[in-house]
Amino acid sequence: MSNLDDTEFLEPATLAEALRFMADESTRAVPLAGGTDLMVQWEAGVRPPPSRVLNLKSLPELAELRAEGDTLIIGAGITHAALRRSPLVRKHAPALADAAATVGGAQIQALGTIGGSIGNASPAGDMAPSLLVANARAEVASIHGSRTIPLTQFLVGYRKLDLAADELIIRFHLDALPAEYCEGWRKLGPRAAQAISKVMGSYRGKQEGGKVASFAVALGSVAPTAIRLREVEQWVVGRKLNADTLREAEERASAEVKPIADIRSTAEYRQWVSGRLVRGFLEHLASAG
Repeated sequence: MSNLDDTEFLEPATLAEALRFMADESTRAVPLAGGTDLMVQWEAGVRPPPSRVLNLKSLPELAELRAEGDTLIIGAGITHAALRRSPLVRKHAPALADAAATVGGAQIQALGTIGGSIGNASPAGDMAPSLLVANARAEVASIHGSRTIPLTQFLVGYRKLDLAADELIIRFHLDALPAEYCEGWRKLGPRAAQAISKVMGSYRGKQEGGKVASFAVALGSVAPTAIRLREVEQWVVGRKLNADTLREAEERASAEVKPIADIRSTAEYRQWVSGRLVRGFLEHLASAG
């Protein structure tokens, strides 16, 4: 078990103060919001306890949640419970609200944040697929200014982000769900709740004239990061959602993912269920149209 008795906890009152801490190597610290991932890792000895922790929990700048035109803006400090309950999120990114409702139990949802989930950079993180289908951009900042990166580029690899040592995740910008579009979320694990996903995913799509007019689909736990299935997305647009299309889309999705085997699942199962998830999303789209 780890011991945090020697860890220094820094308590910035504002984002500007937090960024000053991060800019100075003598005060640079591990950012902590809810701590639902990091505290477990430290206590289990997966990661050594840090010398300094930067507590971001109370920063008002990370707590915004608003719609601005066709964009939904979500502060990095917004909890899963707030996402699940928000009428604004339910309206503009319903798959994200559904995903937040599957993260751990009530206590985890009350503490864990969307910024922490993405910052943990796990391919099994439940938030990423719903953000990806909404073309999410991560906004990060340092004392030198801010930059906004498409989430597809921000997720660099297994537990790796395009995030400099002195930068913090500030907020996410999502395309709000357009009219006549549908979304869906599905998570498969060893049990219905409080389980790490074997495979999970989200989609966003639209039918027009009996054919697929737009389709975005993202899966997690099937690659080093959560990914968009670009080949399936491009192939299905313009096609009728008949039995042949559903069958081939399923086959293509299974072929596009490159999962590993681990303690939770075999690679073969993840490939098979990836295809089934994509087929289910298209069936959902067909029924909604």
